[in-house]
Amino acid sequence: MRLRVPLLLAAVAATGLLTATPATAAPAATVPYAADSGDSCKRGSTEGTLEWVTGPVIRPTVKVAGTLSDEREFSTCAPDDMYSRASFSAYHGADKVAGGQVKADDATVPVALTLADASGVRPIDRVVVQVCRYSNSPVGISYCGPAQEYKAP
Repeated sequence: MRLRVPLLLAAVAATGLLTATPATAAPAATVPYAADSGDSCKRGSTEGTLEWVTGPVIRPTVKVAGTLSDEREFSTCAPDDMYSRASFSAYHGADKVAGGQVKADDATVPVALTLADASGVRPIDRVVVQVCRYSNSPVGISYCGPAQEYKAP
């Protein structure tokens, strides 16, 4: 009888482990984003989504998906010799924990970035998006549109 009780307890524990559901991530929250170069022609612009992915098991990240356009096809403004760059900066509190950039020159390009703290521990609580334009020649001007801030939902 003494041997049966531990075997029965072991069988019950093993059954519980086999039928337990694995820990899953919390549902992702998606926020739309948009930013432009700030000029009257809106020569550079980006738009898409920021997807906050968090959970007890996975690394907290923000997935950036969208497009960056430079010199839209239908514009009344004359083409210039500049390109656009969209910057994505991720913060935990006041600390910048990750960043990424995408460049477009007279085209529309996809934006696909994953932002995460290098330590893999600190969650991202806000993302700042900004579009700047730069000259293709060694000597030239550059300017940036207003930075747009998006907080974690």
